[in-house]
Amino acid sequence: MPATRTRPHPAAVGAVLLLVAMIAAALWRSDESGTGARDEGSTGGAGAAGPAAAATVGPGSTCTPTLTNPGGRNNYRPDAPRDVPLGRGLEITGVVRDTLCRPLPGVPVQVWLQTASGSERENRTTVLTDADGRYRVETDPAVSQFGEPNVHVAHDAEGPWRDVFQRHVVDTDDTLAVVDLVLVPAS
Repeated sequence: MPATRTRPHPAAVGAVLLLVAMIAAALWRSDESGTGARDEGSTGGAGAAGPAAAATVGPGSTCTPTLTNPGGRNNYRPDAPRDVPLGRGLEITGVVRDTLCRPLPGVPVQVWLQTASGSERENRTTVLTDADGRYRVETDPAVSQFGEPNVHVAHDAEGPWRDVFQRHVVDTDDTLAVVDLVLVPAS
């Protein structure tokens, strides 16, 4: 009769320890705002002016194009459904402009995030900018996913503007995140 093993195999223990060490190293090396993301959240309440909303642009101004940041495409799925209600408690808003700082009406903006009621892969919607280039999504508050709550904002539709993907950190008690986009022509 073969002997019954009562302890884990040493190779299995080694593999688990290596995995734990790799995860700990990745978390230790990450900064507070993770993969190139800025902290955009505030507890200013719906409608409060964020840093981007305060910026005014005059004639002859130019705006710096928004670049895709690392992590901006995490859990991205094309063709998010339009105007899907995502809950209440966190407002994600911003203005979409071109490089001459002109607001861009009718531009699709996709927003996705992890909430208590849905994962980043499920909790997403696409909205169109209004006549002033402004978009707004109301959602349940973000929850931590792998260390920090975050929101993703992207322009990903075919058309005259190049795609851009952003990931921004928020806190679980934030009620507002302002994420402006400056788009460049696709060609």
